[in-house]
Amino acid sequence: MKKHFPLSPAIEQIEQRLFGVSEGLIQAVESGETSPAIADAVRRSPEWTEYQGDIQDDRTTAPDAETHCPPALPDQIRDLIRRRVAATPLASLRLPAPGQIVSVDQIVTPRPTQLDAVMMVPLHVLLDAPAEAPAVWHGWLVSAETDYASWWDFVLQEQDAPFDPEAAMVQIWNPVRLYLPMAARVVGCLSPARLQSVRSLAADFAVTDAPADIAAWPGRVASRSTSAGLRVTTGSPLGNEHDARHRYQQLYFEAAEAVREPARLALRALAEIPAGREGTLLNRLIAAAGRAAVILLPEPRVAVAMSGEDTAKVPDLSWPGVARLRLHQLTAKGEGRMEVTAVGTEPLVVEVRKGAQVEDRASLLPGEVDTVAWDQGSTALVLITPSGRRLELCLEPSEPPGDWP
Repeated sequence: MKKHFPLSPAIEQIEQRLFGVSEGLIQAVESGETSPAIADAVRRSPEWTEYQGDIQDDRTTAPDAETHCPPALPDQIRDLIRRRVAATPLASLRLPAPGQIVSVDQIVTPRPTQLDAVMMVPLHVLLDAPAEAPAVWHGWLVSAETDYASWWDFVLQEQDAPFDPEAAMVQIWNPVRLYLPMAARVVGCLSPARLQSVRSLAADFAVTDAPADIAAWPGRVASRSTSAGLRVTTGSPLGNEHDARHRYQQLYFEAAEAVREPARLALRALAEIPAGREGTLLNRLIAAAGRAAVILLPEPRVAVAMSGEDTAKVPDLSWPGVARLRLHQLTAKGEGRMEVTAVGTEPLVVEVRKGAQVEDRASLLPGEVDTVAWDQGSTALVLITPSGRRLELCLEPSEPPGDWP
């Protein structure tokens, strides 16, 4: 292993950032945003005691009467700020699309009580392609610490700008599936050609080992070609047990569970949609929502004693913060009835359309419920809020189920 300068940041700092009790987590506990179990663990941590002591010191320390000029920012910090500002407009891009690098700021599952965990720090994921369910995508974890680049890390270059400096290296060795409601915003976007280079490197990773005749050189990156002849910039192969990149990969592989587990739970929930006519319709509605970058989530319906409904085993569909849809009837001819509840803070308009013609319409205030019906000639169920949120769901059975996006 060739000599190298100390890697930056130190591996201890990375571990503390990923798994330590951060100031953000402490503030989440103070505002009641975590479960009692997590809050209790945080309150027993040294970081909690230190944070509370710092607050007390700030309250008792007299303000400095003198006015001091703020210290000059180092050039490296100025560059990080410039790159982050340059990437800010990407936040307005519509999700999801292949090549987007998205920020993941919080854990979301189809059922909020499924996972007693919080996102310790924001993570980032490069989206590759839809997975086997409409609300889940394949991708790779993305990180900032290019000093720790290995043979299987794709280091972004100037041609990939703009991108947030926190998302500068694609961890090919750390593939994930992302549950799309966890994607907060776009922080980078690779061109189709550059995404193809990432895929080519991933294909090599799947079938070959790092070369044994190239020395480990932590902290250095270089340009090379994949087996398909595409240029990529990566680090060197991993070295012996003293190579800090082994620990780095272990830390990030463990951190990626905060992304992987919600995706597993989502796939499990989507798998609960039964086969048959009703299940086919629900899958088609979920797929239609996915193409509009809206997430419909299957949620078990609350059992109603002696309801006599044939659809009791069919889950509801939830548009988080907007509406809940419950299928009451679906005939072999395609006629149906759907109960709609406005679950958010806005009124909701629900329409059944045949082409441009409105066949049925309901206006719901927050918390209200109504049932709309359609026949075999109806084409769409449309949900609209005053703020401009709109979801059009195709009712035509000719649409291939599960075709998303």
